[in-house]
Amino acid sequence: MKLPNLKLNSKQLLGLSLVILFLTLAAGAVKAQEMKRTVTLAYPALVHKLNPGDRAEGITKIINRSSTTLTFKLSVQDYVVLDTQGTPSILPPNTLSNKYSAAAWIGVTPELFTLKAGDTQTINYYVQVPANARPGGHYAAIVYTPVVGQGVTGSGSTITSQLGSLFYITVNGPIHEQALITKFFANPFQEYGPVNILTEIKNLGDLHIAPKGTIAVSGLFFGQTQNLDTHNIFPEAGRDYQNTVGQTLMIGPYKAVLLASYGNNNNLPLMATVYFWVFPWRITLVIVLAVVALILASLYYRKRKKDGSKKTKEADVKPVETPAEEKEVK
Repeated sequence: MKLPNLKLNSKQLLGLSLVILFLTLAAGAVKAQEMKRTVTLAYPALVHKLNPGDRAEGITKIINRSSTTLTFKLSVQDYVVLDTQGTPSILPPNTLSNKYSAAAWIGVTPELFTLKAGDTQTINYYVQVPANARPGGHYAAIVYTPVVGQGVTGSGSTITSQLGSLFYITVNGPIHEQALITKFFANPFQEYGPVNILTEIKNLGDLHIAPKGTIAVSGLFFGQTQNLDTHNIFPEAGRDYQNTVGQTLMIGPYKAVLLASYGNNNNLPLMATVYFWVFPWRITLVIVLAVVALILASLYYRKRKKDGSKKTKEADVKPVETPAEEKEVK
């Protein structure tokens, strides 16, 4: 069959190209919608305080909130925190020192399951602490890995592009607790507020901590107190905090004081102080120049007025004429 010879002008070609582009984008959007997979972890943090040799068990749940069936394979792996944002990083098996490792203590069931759209899967876990376990913090995660496909997202703990339930296991016993404020900084001078106060707290102890405290800012015309955000800080890791205080117009010197506490009994103190200035020098300079200009203008006006008055008085004084006969007397 011989195809008809279609001759299209430039406008028709442009219209056809736009139609093809629209259909391509629409197909891509539909495909992306089909590939979107969302899950929710009911218990993203699993906390236990145990003695050496103790055993514990519990459950966690995963909910498939997407419109497609998902299959997951579960594993238990150690994790560490390497940045100052508290982001857990999963480690390969047998790479974390026994000082903080807990992956070998934990078992989960089922290890493989398929979850229909909208369904919830209950996972049972078991913890067996060795009799010779070191007192302090031990950390591991149940990692949920999709067997088919990629791009699973959801609410829980994000671990290097994976989803996991994090274990915080405290083994009772003599624990070394120590933390330091390694940064408490505000810009020493700025023109306008508000002011950003940056804090970093480092944990040098054997157990994760969650410092609680306040930052109080005081000055001549302004005072404010803010709570320090509560975050876990893992052993040998630091955590960054940022507080924004004040308003646009702030004048004068200010003092910021951090008062916090941490520890198993929340009785270990943290304290730091920083000073800074806020002064709107540009607008102040304009005002000063305007005042100086008004003063100079006023002085100039007064001088001109005085000079004018003097000339007027001189013009009003007439010379006294001597009579003619007196002029002839010698």
